[in-house]
Amino acid sequence: MENNIIKGRKGGGSKQRTPTEQPDDLQSVAKAKILLALGEGEFAGGLTGKDIYLDGTPLENADGSQNFSGVSWEFRPGTQAQTYIQGIPGTENEISVGAEVSSKTAWTHTFTNTQLSAVRVRLKWPSLMKQEDDGDVVGNTVKYAIDLQTDGGAWQTVLETTVTGKTTSGYERSHRIDLPHAGSTWTLRLRKISPDANSVKVGDVMTLQSYTEVIDAKLRYPNTALLYIEFDSSQFNGSIPQISCEPRGRVIRVPDNYNPETREYTGVWTGGFKWAWTDNPAWIYYDIVTADRFGLGNRLSSANISKWTLYQIAQYCDQLVPDGRGGDGMEPRYTCNVYVQERNDAYTVLRDFAAIFRGMTCWNGEQIVVQADMPRDVDFTYTRANIVGKPRYSSSSSQVRYTNALVSWSDPDNAYADAMEPAFIPELVSRYSFNQLEMTAIGCTRQSEAHRKGLWGILTNNKDRVVEFDVGLDGRIPQPGYIIALADELLAGRVNGGRISAVNGRVITLDRDVDAKPGDRLQLNLPSGISQSRTIQAVNGRRQITVTTAYSETPERECVWAVESNDLFLQQYRVTGVKENGDATLTITGVSHDPDKFARIDTGAIIDQRPVSVLPAGNQSPPDDIVITSRSVVNQGSASKRCRLTGQRSAALLPTRRSGAVTTGTGLMCRAARPPRLRSAAFMPVVTWFASVRSMRRRSRAAGRIPKRKP
Repeated sequence: MENNIIKGRKGGGSKQRTPTEQPDDLQSVAKAKILLALGEGEFAGGLTGKDIYLDGTPLENADGSQNFSGVSWEFRPGTQAQTYIQGIPGTENEISVGAEVSSKTAWTHTFTNTQLSAVRVRLKWPSLMKQEDDGDVVGNTVKYAIDLQTDGGAWQTVLETTVTGKTTSGYERSHRIDLPHAGSTWTLRLRKISPDANSVKVGDVMTLQSYTEVIDAKLRYPNTALLYIEFDSSQFNGSIPQISCEPRGRVIRVPDNYNPETREYTGVWTGGFKWAWTDNPAWIYYDIVTADRFGLGNRLSSANISKWTLYQIAQYCDQLVPDGRGGDGMEPRYTCNVYVQERNDAYTVLRDFAAIFRGMTCWNGEQIVVQADMPRDVDFTYTRANIVGKPRYSSSSSQVRYTNALVSWSDPDNAYADAMEPAFIPELVSRYSFNQLEMTAIGCTRQSEAHRKGLWGILTNNKDRVVEFDVGLDGRIPQPGYIIALADELLAGRVNGGRISAVNGRVITLDRDVDAKPGDRLQLNLPSGISQSRTIQAVNGRRQITVTTAYSETPERECVWAVESNDLFLQQYRVTGVKENGDATLTITGVSHDPDKFARIDTGAIIDQRPVSVLPAGNQSPPDDIVITSRSVVNQGSASKRCRLTGQRSAALLPTRRSGAVTTGTGLMCRAARPPRLRSAAFMPVVTWFASVRSMRRRSRAAGRIPKRKP
């Protein structure tokens, strides 16, 4: 048997190979260039890196350190002769797309703006690489093309190129496509020529981030404030951040004796203006009315609005009030920090801006009338002597008497996002329960101001008595927003108004007796149509009154007078409407006005309500020295007894003018003194006596003197 020899040898050994990765060699530096139109110029400016924000982060910190690298910016205030900004050769409008372009799906877009000079497309590859079979990660190549169609004609390839390299963090590049002359449209098509790998081992996804419409020109945009900013888009992952800034806005007309920085008015204003920046809402309101480029200046002139009234309102806005943070901190009462971005009806815009200083606006046929709810002297006085008929009072239900308010304002510490400020008055909550008023404080960037506006809304709606009465031709004197005084003796409880019968210097003779004393105030309607008040020095009899200081003009006979004292004030109303009736009379409508609410709002002062009536309350003290007399009456064989109650009035009862009576079920009749025109006070003694008679009846029935009533 043949022996087979088995032969062999040891095989060669080898180490395990580690795959390698090629370093990224594609570095994209995409510069974003943005030109923003901030608004109608001229702006005061004052813009620094601390006032420009990218996605809510300022370019520069308070200590001067930079939050972003490679950022440059320029500002133009919006003057007529401002220079153009270099680096922006034309108008560019970038539109974000963020669409993927594959070899099977191209991106197509039609442009209809025939003023375009070029279109710039911005492409991005989130990753560009491929993994070899041995595990190595290397670069990749993607081929693509851009085609252009003009006015619906044939497609023409204007760009065919490739991108080669490796990146795992994204790569961007942009191409400018010049547009030929066209009659109506251009259509742009972006194609990916390289086939899609559709593999996790290959990164070749191609996206169109945005396209930009370009109009080549060196534009300086006169009368428009501009902000140009340029930055590296890689700091924002290739997207465009939100850009915001806080410049000082428009330079407007302000009085030439006014310092907007210190809010001081020097000397007497002669009516002249100068140009300056201010946040006083009254002068911003004046600018809107008189500006011809964006306001009403092309329809109205400065003669169509009273600058003298706005001067008073502006001073009221600049007055310093406590800032509500404790200590001695003070701040101006009202400021206006608002950015108008949309067109709106002119009256709506004026009304919204007037609301900043608690104002109202109307057109009287010749002028824009603007009034503010602020301390104001009485403009005209009405009594029963100069009105037709009687005043007609009305009031709303308790459902619209607000007890708390929720005010929306813009918080500068939170990127001017809306914040809510609550305000409430505990006494009103206890009386009317929880009834919330929601308000929007336009142009308000201070929490304390929002709180004051909420208190104003509560206190103003709490005084909701409305009066309406007819008058003669003197009804043309008060305009909407004016303050009128009303002396209604029936509501007041005593005579407090009438007409003058004689005048001798400071001695005024009235047409009727009046309960006046030294220290009270005599208010007169003077011949010029104004109302003035003077302190009473002496009273001779009950009609002749001497005042301490002469009136600014000599009163005449038949002028209206009214007396006001610390225990009986005149009613005050703010005029809301004046309507002609066609019969030489006018109807005036007014809403109750509380002149003390301003101190309550600004300083939190506790002030008692002004009494406008001396009539007693519904619960009165019983009369004194009651005397009861009775008599028997026989009628058709049936006897009945009647009693009469008389007594002396107490301090709480009114003078007796007539009596009232009530007959009980037993035939007893009770008569009691009743004052005129006051129902609750009139029937109180009767009800008290009636209860006593019912008690007597029960006791008599129990004793058997009165038979029980049959069912």
